[in-house]
Amino acid sequence: MKTLYCICSLASALAMGLAPGWAGAASTDAPQVASPGDAGKSQIWVNLGGFSRHFASNKGYNENNLGLGLEYRTSPEIAYMAGAYYNSVRKTTSYAAVNWQPWQLGPVKLGAALGVMNGYPSLADGGSFFAALPLATVEGRHFGINVGVVPSMGKVDGALIIQFKLRLN
Repeated sequence: MKTLYCICSLASALAMGLAPGWAGAASTDAPQVASPGDAGKSQIWVNLGGFSRHFASNKGYNENNLGLGLEYRTSPEIAYMAGAYYNSVRKTTSYAAVNWQPWQLGPVKLGAALGVMNGYPSLADGGSFFAALPLATVEGRHFGINVGVVPSMGKVDGALIIQFKLRLN
């Protein structure tokens, strides 16, 4: 319950910080949400890890998944991601992925992240494996979030994940 409270609090704070930009995006003032003029500019983000909420909540998973990573967005549809975080089974996971988001619904980009990760003993004995997950992204001028869903299948207990990021340029 404490994790869910933290997730809701941080997501709410971020949404409140982005909301003025959404409302003023049509004005001539500097908008808080990335403008269409930013579409051709590359962006560098630092990912700070985040939180997960597992569908099998009674299994004692770690849901505070802090970490550090970089995200390089080359266009509104493509971003390259790499980093490490403390995972749900209390191991360090390293990852490298391409985030492809061809659809946009208002300020929300929709698509999937495809990549390689490690650190889960029940998958590839903790070694590297390919992974794909649906991913939604909201990016403001300085702050953003990635929200993903890890589906439950085989040895994987699914989860909702939230990753926080700060724009560097």
